[in-house]
Amino acid sequence: MLSATVRLSVMSMLAAGLAACTPVPHVAHLRPAVDGIVLDEGKPAAGVELFLAKFPGKNHPCTDVGEVIPVASDGRFSWTAADERRSTTSLLNPPSVSGALTALCIRHPAKGVLIGAVLFVMQNESVAVRLRCDVAHPRASGGPHTVSAMLGQPQYCEASEAG
Repeated sequence: MLSATVRLSVMSMLAAGLAACTPVPHVAHLRPAVDGIVLDEGKPAAGVELFLAKFPGKNHPCTDVGEVIPVASDGRFSWTAADERRSTTSLLNPPSVSGALTALCIRHPAKGVLIGAVLFVMQNESVAVRLRCDVAHPRASGGPHTVSAMLGQPQYCEASEAG
């Protein structure tokens, strides 16, 4: 049987959590739409595999494989945006101040697993990004909507807004 103190604490936390949400339907944009190309010294990269990290916020995001991204013979790849309809919004952390991370990982036959890009988008904006990845040229910064390299790890893609 729970003590009165424990019940009161649980009820207080539940009430605070419910008070922080309001019934405002909206769409949360969780992943940008992407068109890209993966190269090796400017030529289509042979034998590479692409995947999205299962846990993009980790310091080593490419440890766990999420969705596999097909690569065409000319090195081109794409994926669609991921949006989620929500019936409530948080007053403490509304979509206009909440971001979402997407990490693109490159499995290269000779170089192993590389971080292509870690993309950041605000949940209240729909974004389309173009990526140009060259596994021969690591970068410290990848352009708009990218997060600087995870604790000094290089990234291999440069991002630009899809126009």
